[in-house]
Amino acid sequence: MAEASMIGIFNSKVSAFNEAVNAGDVETVCEVGAEMLRIGWEQIANPNVGMTLKDTYRKQCDNVLKHIVNLARKPPIATTRGEAGDGGGVDPYYAEKNWFSDEVPKLNFTNIIGVQEVKDAFMVDVVAPLRSEFQPVYRKFRGNQLGTQILLYGPPGTGKTHIVKCLAGALNCKIAVVPTSEVLASVVGVAEKNMRDIFAQAEKLDRCIIFFDEIDSICSDRSSDDSRHTKSILTTMLTCMDGFMKTKKPNQLRIIVAATNLPWKLDAALKRGGRFETQIYVPLPDLEARKKFVEQDLNQVPHAADVTVDYLANRLDGYAGADIRAVMKQISNEPLRREILNIMKTGKEFGEKVTLADCNKVISSYINGINAETLLRFEAYDLGITYEQLLQQKMRCN
Repeated sequence: MAEASMIGIFNSKVSAFNEAVNAGDVETVCEVGAEMLRIGWEQIANPNVGMTLKDTYRKQCDNVLKHIVNLARKPPIATTRGEAGDGGGVDPYYAEKNWFSDEVPKLNFTNIIGVQEVKDAFMVDVVAPLRSEFQPVYRKFRGNQLGTQILLYGPPGTGKTHIVKCLAGALNCKIAVVPTSEVLASVVGVAEKNMRDIFAQAEKLDRCIIFFDEIDSICSDRSSDDSRHTKSILTTMLTCMDGFMKTKKPNQLRIIVAATNLPWKLDAALKRGGRFETQIYVPLPDLEARKKFVEQDLNQVPHAADVTVDYLANRLDGYAGADIRAVMKQISNEPLRREILNIMKTGKEFGEKVTLADCNKVISSYINGINAETLLRFEAYDLGITYEQLLQQKMRCN
């Protein structure tokens, strides 16, 4: 079955599973969950599925297992309504989590490959007000405003999470990397409490970054069917964001960053002025960036003279950084497999190397999750029109 069709089937199972969880339908949760696990594990084991998609399958499977284990452990008592405005039930297995890392990441902007425009945007919006050489001109245009709220969007695998960790290291900030799947909960009201906990912990820090990964899973357009189970979470998040940014003390640095591969699905309230009004596109790596990705991995393995950085960088045009790394790993596995078989058969190594044939074999069989349609959808978003409207425009031009 085509990968796109399998993704569609799996996503429909995810929707059915979440609906059953919120409805308390244990039988359907177990039935659909088992089917999701079967599909997910098959795709994780499929060598033709990209690493980014495998990570998505893996996260969803982990979420299913977590729900099913909790169902098996929970006592057979009715869910009760919360108090003091929680608007939800009490999960007997809820425990407050420390969302913030204990240490500041040992990274900075030099650890980011390519995406110079993204780094420039962070320099202007976030770093400049903290540097004495930039402060006079910054205050001339922005006053004493410190901190900001930024939405990173772009194709999957372009390194959005890594970029934010590098920002935290450059600013010497503690960071809460919040996978939105960990915010969601099976009991009504617990997800909202998780959201409030994140901001309550941030309130205690002078310098911090809250990073919401895959924000579209909890902040989709409230008029869409996708948001029917997450509207209250979105409302809670917006309320927390507004209060968090308004109550800054002098010299506090408060930054909220969100990332999404589907910016067109986000609720408009999330992107209005005063919230994620700064939106930064994280593109696919250009040629020079692809060369750096390839070089880092190719230099670690023996390879034939005709296997060059330039050749591979050109062949991998249109691939995200994560996919380039996945391709390079698979390429290195080819001579490794041959050498192991050599040792098994003869007891000695033959000095195998990565060959051009290895490279062509892997690249031709690797399914790149980013295609022309993906990039057109981002182009339409940047133009402020729908994907269908962009297609019509292009058809008229042709």
